[in-house]
Amino acid sequence: MNYVIIGLVILVGVIWAIGAILSGMASATDSASKGLSEVIAKVLGRKSLGMTASIPKELQEGRSPVSETDLDKIAIKTYTAKPALTPIPGRIAFEWPFSFKDPTEPIREIDIHKIHKILEMPKSRSYEAAFSILSDKLKYPEAPPVKPKDIEPPPPWTPWTPILGDPQFEPPLWTGWRSMFNEHVLAAYAGEIHKKQTALYRKFEIREACSERNKSVEDLAAKAERSFEKAAKKQQKSWLAASMAFAMNVEAWNKSLLEEQSRIKGLKAEAMASGEVGLIKRIELTMRSMSLPSFVSREYVTKFDSESGILIHEHRYPDPSGAEWIKHVELKSGWTEKPANQKEKKDAVARLHPTLCLRLAAEIARLDDEEIIKAITINGWADYTEKSTGQEKRAYCASLFATKEQIMGLNLSALDPLEAFAALKGIAARSLELTPIAPIVRLKTSDSRFVDPKEVISKMAEGENLAAMDWEDFEHLCRELFERAFASAGAEVKVTQASRDQGVDAIVFDHDPLRSGKIVIQAKRYTNTVDVSAVRDLYGAVMNEGAMKGILVTTSHFGSESYSFAKDKPITLINGHELLGLLEQHGYKFRINLAEAKKMLS
Repeated sequence: MNYVIIGLVILVGVIWAIGAILSGMASATDSASKGLSEVIAKVLGRKSLGMTASIPKELQEGRSPVSETDLDKIAIKTYTAKPALTPIPGRIAFEWPFSFKDPTEPIREIDIHKIHKILEMPKSRSYEAAFSILSDKLKYPEAPPVKPKDIEPPPPWTPWTPILGDPQFEPPLWTGWRSMFNEHVLAAYAGEIHKKQTALYRKFEIREACSERNKSVEDLAAKAERSFEKAAKKQQKSWLAASMAFAMNVEAWNKSLLEEQSRIKGLKAEAMASGEVGLIKRIELTMRSMSLPSFVSREYVTKFDSESGILIHEHRYPDPSGAEWIKHVELKSGWTEKPANQKEKKDAVARLHPTLCLRLAAEIARLDDEEIIKAITINGWADYTEKSTGQEKRAYCASLFATKEQIMGLNLSALDPLEAFAALKGIAARSLELTPIAPIVRLKTSDSRFVDPKEVISKMAEGENLAAMDWEDFEHLCRELFERAFASAGAEVKVTQASRDQGVDAIVFDHDPLRSGKIVIQAKRYTNTVDVSAVRDLYGAVMNEGAMKGILVTTSHFGSESYSFAKDKPITLINGHELLGLLEQHGYKFRINLAEAKKMLS
């Protein structure tokens, strides 16, 4: 047993020794082999020359061929235009700040604190401000559109062509009979050869990337160019449109300015006319432009008697009984409006009409450039509701007669209106209820235009066609009709000289102290619809005559435009049917057949 164990130990030891010997022999063989390979590489492969590949920096691994800055230089963004044009102005019509006020219904609210302001008369004539339009160099009130700065075109771009060097390496190959050892040279320099090949491939990749980059930039540049051209055209178009619109606005404004200047020039020429014509026109312009509280109407009539040198001006005054009397008081919260008490009302009523008389007389007196006025009469009238009947009435409520010299001697800024009015022996109702008075001097009804009346109706046959009668006879028929209509009031109707539908055909003078005034009548023997221009002409005649009302009578009818124009004006339209009704009320039966009249008159 012991011998067996000893044998086994010896066997293991022998085996270990043999393995150690064999291992040592193998290690020696590898070392010898490795040493041999190195010797071959150095000698036959010429590794001893130590040659290395030359690789440019831009081709080396981990290096970028171009910096971010370089990328920014070639990058081009799409361009979007944002024109900064001034908005195109809308048409601005010429509006002269000065305006002549037409007669309107005065407001019923009377501020007692504004009554004393009636005497605040400016140094210059109120209408002369309108004449400044003839000398002032007026310009269109809007500035022209500002042309925006030209849009900057896209920046130019150049293709990205980075400069790339070539990798350099040539292995030291044998020549001649020794070339059979070149395989050892290639093996010895395989690493350097790989570096060169890798660098060449990287150069190819960089060029491919460069080509793709240039294509992208080229597309961006083309897009930017298209965007620029579109924006530039849009901006130019907007600028041209704004310039054209502005030019049209200026042209329209200048045209309306010239029209206004022409109108004012005509008014100035009329105002500068000599004698009564110019005086009456200056009074008209003054009454339409002078500063007056809103509770004072601009409805009036003026006549001048050149033989006596007396000018009579009749003006509509506020009705104290129908007014709402107010005052303004200052509270901690500010100024507020309150009703005037009874005492304040009475004091205000006593001053109102005398103050108006003095102001109107003073305004008229200083308009007498040629010293043709010797005396001035101011008659104030008012429309009011009679308490006993509830009927609308008209009556004189104030009257002042004074020489021009007396009027010119007044200092409105310092006088007491009640004492001055009393000193001139003026007449005025001073109670809250309007009390009619008899005016000192009234309007005369003499006029060179009037002709002798002609009896027409009595000579006409019953059932006669009014639309076919002579137009001049028709005017006299209307005179007779209204003479009968106003007979109970003691009115007087005058027919003017034949005018063939031009101007005034008849005038009614109502002398009743409660209604006194003038009514203008125009008669139209028509077979067609009366145009709205005829209604406008009547309104102009009412204004020129200073009448309180106008009546347009026709054998035909009126259109909707005529009624629309007349609805808020002192105008009455009487069509053929209504005319027949009025005649029948006075016992006359006629007829109107327009078709028949057209055949007869054609």
